[in-house]
Amino acid sequence: MALPIVMMIIAVVTLLGFTSVMLVNNQTVMGKRYENSETALAIAEAGINQCLWHLNQDSKFYTTPQGQDFLGKEHDFKNGKYIVEIDAPDSDRPTVKIKSTGWLNGEETNKFALEVEVQKRQFVQYAFLSELEETQKGEKVHWSTGDVINGPVHTNGTLYISGRPVFNDRVTYSKGIQVQGNPVYNNDRPEKVEPLEFPKNNDQLKELAQNGGNYFVGRTCILLDGNTIRIKNKNNPVQTITDFGNGVIYVDGNTSKSGKWDEGLANVFVAGRLNGRLTIAAKNDIYIAGYDPTELKWSNAKKKPQGGVLYYDTTFDEQGNVIHDGDDMLGLIANQNIYILHGWFDDDFLDWLLEILFGSSPVDITIHAAVFALKGSFEYENYDAVSLLGGFINILKQLFGVIEKETVTLVGSICQYYRGAVGMERFFFDSGYDRKHYSYDRRMAYDSPPHFLEPENAGWEIVSWKRVAP
Repeated sequence: MALPIVMMIIAVVTLLGFTSVMLVNNQTVMGKRYENSETALAIAEAGINQCLWHLNQDSKFYTTPQGQDFLGKEHDFKNGKYIVEIDAPDSDRPTVKIKSTGWLNGEETNKFALEVEVQKRQFVQYAFLSELEETQKGEKVHWSTGDVINGPVHTNGTLYISGRPVFNDRVTYSKGIQVQGNPVYNNDRPEKVEPLEFPKNNDQLKELAQNGGNYFVGRTCILLDGNTIRIKNKNNPVQTITDFGNGVIYVDGNTSKSGKWDEGLANVFVAGRLNGRLTIAAKNDIYIAGYDPTELKWSNAKKKPQGGVLYYDTTFDEQGNVIHDGDDMLGLIANQNIYILHGWFDDDFLDWLLEILFGSSPVDITIHAAVFALKGSFEYENYDAVSLLGGFINILKQLFGVIEKETVTLVGSICQYYRGAVGMERFFFDSGYDRKHYSYDRRMAYDSPPHFLEPENAGWEIVSWKRVAP
């Protein structure tokens, strides 16, 4: 009787022993497989990091021959390999999509893949961006009833909102927000984020202009004429430039807050139509003109209306959406202010007297550009000038049903230290521009004019991260 019992005990112990060995072996295999999968995942991450390194060197490296050689090719990393693919951004998806697939040597059938979307922090990613939501006189500027903002908005300071403005895109701030009213947020509610640090100056563009671009000293008048540029520097004869070089024009010289016509000042006067990609920078101010600024005599200039600065091939609808993309893109960067020009070079006493009597009369003006006033504002330089006689004439016109309203239309991006103004409402005594029609050029969510300034704390941020099928 003892022998069968002993045999049964031996069989059970043996079975348990074999089961333990099998469990240990299976656990070892599973552990090794998990370890290999995590290693393959780490190799895929290495591909993402390598791609981000290239993007930090050149945000469009994937369009270069070196980038094309990097993509779609197997790369060794430790004891495995990875391969990277990139989808370029567009207006529907303004992020760079990176997919990296990694695997261990000898285990090509056991691959793991990651897909991330990344975006670089840029000034032009915002329709409106400011350091402070205040004027240069320290007056707070509110987004208020009647404002409809079609594009991202950001301030490094405090955001002031009153009434019922409509925000159709992202709204961010870095210090605080004060809301009085019932604003409409058709995207997400305002979010507090890290500030975008303004550069101290635009000197890096000066270096680029001196080495592969076009560099001038003193007052410079620029007429954009398709794929050529007509330039009158000081009182020198007009010269024609057909080679944009690296796409940067820089005007150096003296700086001052008065006497804008002085030949020694680092001021730019610009108008016309651009066919191409260009960034114009000034050590002092930039003035956007309604007429050909290379004609210093008003009698000649008024025969050549330009309507502001516009693109030659690229067209937009009323919301700023691109109808036809000719790849035109303009950047205007001033160390101080960017103005819509008032007056002309040969203004005399009669012009001054007529302005005192009738007030300033701006013409409709269109601006296709990313404008950046580093230490000042974007504004109409005579936005608050009124005259009694001009006001009374305006009253008579409105009583007889004559409504005259001047409009400034901008498609692009506005970045400024202080908030500027283009007009002021004073009952019948309105001054400057009566209407603003601003739209965001949505191409700038993923593209920018050549060598446009970047934040001091610029960098690539990951918008989304997920594992996908290899």
